This record gives sequence, structure tokens and C-alpha cells, in this order.
Amino acid sequence: MERTLAVCVPKHREAMASLLSSCGCGPVLFAQSAGEARRRLLEGEFQLVVINAPLPDEFGRDLALSVVDSAPAGVILFVASAQAKEVAAGVEKLGVFVLEKPVSRILFSQAARLAGASWGRLFRLHQENRRLLGQLEDIRLICRAKCALCRRFSMTEDEAHHYIEHRAMDLRVSRREAALEVLASCGEAADR
Repeated sequence: MERTLAVCVPKHREAMASLLSSCGCGPVLFAQSAGEARRRLLEGEFQLVVINAPLPDEFGRDLALSVVDSAPAGVILFVASAQAKEVAAGVEKLGVFVLEKPVSRILFSQAARLAGASWGRLFRLHQENRRLLGQLEDIRLICRAKCALCRRFSMTEDEAHHYIEHRAMDLRVSRREAALEVLASCGEAADR
């Protein structure tokens, strides 16, 4: 497995480390609170995030939901058995695995394998989403450059389109880079 983030209070750290190493999860980084976990998540991607609720600064449910919204990581949330059904009803349909405490090694191992399997699929979808968002941003930038050419030089849209394409070929750069050059020459900011 790739990197794992374990979020638990210090007194449970040793037990969490033992559980994670017995299941082949590694390398493991620890966070003691939801706030620290959010900072760690900004440092890089994780394949698995294990949260032992409650945490000192929040229960852990909101952290789990923010992880599934922002990263392709598999998320496992340990919850006291009295709260498990209620918590699971709100988060499982969004992709969080909820396990009742105390957690058996066998059950955790199965959940970690399922999370790992789903991580591969989620990671590919996440990468594809990033690629498509990049293409969409390029299209927006090129359209802005075409509009700038139309306003500044009274070109038609087709003429502006051909100008950007030819500019990209002449400079041996991408259409995005040619559009950035056009925007700069027309005195427009590229980061609107």
C-alpha cells in the first residue's frame, strides 16, 4: 500500500500502528487532531486515511467527509458501537467505511483491502478529472485570447482562432502558451 494517514489521540497511537503494520499498510504518518490531519493532507496524497473517533477538536465525521470530497483516499472511520449505525447512515453512502470499536484485525484487514481496491479506481478518476479541468481551463484561456484579438484588432472569431493556431505553430508552443502571449500583448491579465 501507498502512504497511510492515521488520525488518533496519542494514547491510541501504538495500537493503531500495530493494527496498520499487521495489515501491510505503510508508510504511516500520524496526526493527533482533525486540524493536524487536514494540514498533513495538504502535504501530499494518501491511499488510506484511518480516523479513530472521537478526536480532540471534532468527532471525526466531518474530517472523513472532507477527505472523500477532496482526495482519492480510502477512508475508514472507527466509531464506538453505540454510535456506529447513526454515523454509518450519514457517511457510508459517500464512501466512508465505518467500523465499530473494538476493531478486529481481520475485519480491519478486509476493510483496508477494500479501501485499497477502491483507491486505485478513485485515483484514476481523480487524475482524469484533473486532466479534463486543465483542458477546460486551456479552452477558457484560448477563448479569452480570441475575444481580446476580436476587440483589439477587429478580427472575426475564425480569424482569431487561426491567428492563435498559427502563432502556436510559429513559436513551437502549445495553443495555451500562444493564448497567454496574445493576452499579454493585448494588455490583459492571464489569471482572470
